[in-house]
Amino acid sequence: MNPRLLLLSLAAFLAGPAVAVTVDVNLPLKELRLKDGLLFTDVAVRSFNTATGTVMLLANKDLLSVRTSMLPDEVSARLKELAPAQTPEEVAAEKQQLAADRSKAVENAERRQRMAEEEAKAARAASRTLSVKTAEQTVAQPDRVLAEVAAFAEQRAQAHFKYQDDPHSNIGAVIGSDIFLDHPEPVPGWAGRYRVEGKAYRQYVNNQASGFGRTAKEFEILIQTHEHKKPEIVEIRIK
Repeated sequence: MNPRLLLLSLAAFLAGPAVAVTVDVNLPLKELRLKDGLLFTDVAVRSFNTATGTVMLLANKDLLSVRTSMLPDEVSARLKELAPAQTPEEVAAEKQQLAADRSKAVENAERRQRMAEEEAKAARAASRTLSVKTAEQTVAQPDRVLAEVAAFAEQRAQAHFKYQDDPHSNIGAVIGSDIFLDHPEPVPGWAGRYRVEGKAYRQYVNNQASGFGRTAKEFEILIQTHEHKKPEIVEIRIK
């Protein structure tokens, strides 16, 4: 029996030539640890999609979708051995996906460049009015302020992605989350303002389907500090 199953939805057909290619497999594993640290036991890889780069796992009688890039290298290698030769349609779909990824990367780079130029302009204007007292305080207490900002950012990020993010989505109770933050960076031109970038991983109860789901989101937090007052959130921006 040919293991390749071509799934072509009407919406995808009307939108363009992209074809989702799902390969059915049955690859049982006693233990599977993803690259983000999540561990599954007695799990089986049921299928993988060569166009979208995802695999379907069966764990505890629940089907979960996971990015292929999150699998251990040895599991990815075994799946590649099971993948049949790509048809011209599959190759075209893969190229289209890669082009979309590159386009998104270019858009993100352009947005960062615009932000950097605006921040540099604000920094040049603010440098002419920055007081000596503020500069001395910034130099004298950087470690304490950065530690306070980092702890505040982690606390607020944990609360945001557990209780506030996507209130109208299918995300139910968040049963597990990990927040990874970069070091706080001062925002040029804004005294006492810091930017903290990070990535949030969540596992949650799916309200619209039985079982669980997982998400990973990159984000950015702007934090304003005050003398003799607690820091405050200016904005939490999802990238």
